[in-house]
Amino acid sequence: MKVISYWKQLALMFMLLTPLAMGQSVLKTYYADDLTRVPGVIEVSPGFTTVLDFWDTVSTLASAKGELLRVESAGPRILVSATQKAGQTDLVVEVAGRTLLFTLKIGPGVGPRRYVIELSRRSSVSAPASAYVPPASPAPSSPAPQAAPLNPEAVRFTTTAQVPSDGKGTVTIFFTLENRGNRTLAADPGRLVITQGGNRLSYSLKREPLKTLVNPGEALSGLITLEGARAGEIGLEWGLVEIGSGRQFALKRSVMAGTRIELEGR
Repeated sequence: MKVISYWKQLALMFMLLTPLAMGQSVLKTYYADDLTRVPGVIEVSPGFTTVLDFWDTVSTLASAKGELLRVESAGPRILVSATQKAGQTDLVVEVAGRTLLFTLKIGPGVGPRRYVIELSRRSSVSAPASAYVPPASPAPSSPAPQAAPLNPEAVRFTTTAQVPSDGKGTVTIFFTLENRGNRTLAADPGRLVITQGGNRLSYSLKREPLKTLVNPGEALSGLITLEGARAGEIGLEWGLVEIGSGRQFALKRSVMAGTRIELEGR
C-alpha cells in the first residue's frame, strides 16, 4: 500500500509541474528597437508568474499603478505577478541605457508566461542566448552616458530642510517635483542619491501620489527622512528619464540642514 501511495504522489507532482514547464515556453519575442517607440503587451494572470528575460541587466523599473503588481528583478530577468484579479498598467524598464515601454494586462489565464526581449532582430539571429551568471566581483564597465542638464523650464523642484531634531542626526526634507514640460518623466526613487561631505546617507522616502511617472502638468510631493546627518550642506542628485525619448537628466540640489531654508529651483 505504501508503494502505491508513493507512486500516486509522484503522479500528482508530475501533473502539477508539467503545465508549469509548458507555460514557461516563450510566448513572444520583443525587440528593444520597437519597444522604445511602441509599448509591448505583457499578459499576467492571477496566481501565476510572468517572466521577462532581457538581453542585458535591468537597471530600473517603474509603474504608474504599482499596487496592481508584485515585481522582482535579478540580473536580466523580471518576475511579475498580479495582486489584483483584473486591471491594466504600464511598466517602464531601463536596460543598457534604453528605456523600454510595456503595457501589462491582468486577466484570467491557465499558467505562467515567458517573454524574451532581444536587443535587435540581428542580434537574436547571430548571438545564441546564454544563461545569466552573476560575476564573482564587479566587472569593469564602460562609462555610463553623461546625463544631460535638465531644461530649466521642464521641472520645478522645491525643497525645505529642517535641522536635526535629536542625537541621531535625523533630518527631514520636504520636496515637490512639478513637471512643466510636455513629456512624462520617470522619477524612480532608486535613482535618488543623497550625500554629505562626500559620504552617501541612508534615507527613507514617502511620496504622494504613490507613483513614479509624473505626467505633464502633474506634481509629485514627498518627505525624505535622513539618519546620521549633521548640520551643514546636503547634496541631492536625482536621475530622471524622459519617457518616449529615453533621455536621462540629472536633477541636482543642495540644501542646508541647520536652518530652515526653502530653495526653489527649476
